[in-house]
Amino acid sequence: MMKKMVLLVALCLATMVAGYAQELSKAEIKIKEIVKKYENVKGVECVTVTKGKGLGLVKMMLNSEMGKDFMKGVTCITIINYTDASQETCLALRKEVESFGAILEEFDMSKDKDLAENEYNRSYASISAETKSISDFVIAMEDAETKMMMHMAGKIKVDVEE
Repeated sequence: MMKKMVLLVALCLATMVAGYAQELSKAEIKIKEIVKKYENVKGVECVTVTKGKGLGLVKMMLNSEMGKDFMKGVTCITIINYTDASQETCLALRKEVESFGAILEEFDMSKDKDLAENEYNRSYASISAETKSISDFVIAMEDAETKMMMHMAGKIKVDVEE
């Protein structure tokens, strides 16, 4: 009898935990597909960090660039470096980046002096004016020395202009 009760409680707890598990957003699914597609392509390096697996270290490195408050809500970062990839691969990855325009809102980065000098810039995010936050922040930048794409998941507090 006791074994049946313990088994029933364990089953109930497992069901509750599964019910509370967060569903992946469309952007998170898309970035995982891109990583899977390009992780073994020559010249492309893919890194995904989460809590307990290097996220804190990466967030510390990005704090000076993006601000500590911005980075506080980030729960996962995926970086795809394609600096050494062939031109064909770079163009294919640009198409992948631009596909985020169908599921996220694009930001005009040409007004930022530092970013305006880059050969290629794209930035997308899911914006919530109600909670004054963004999620699924995607940025892609290319210049003469570096080509990279980065996705940040989480609930990132920002001042949202209405």
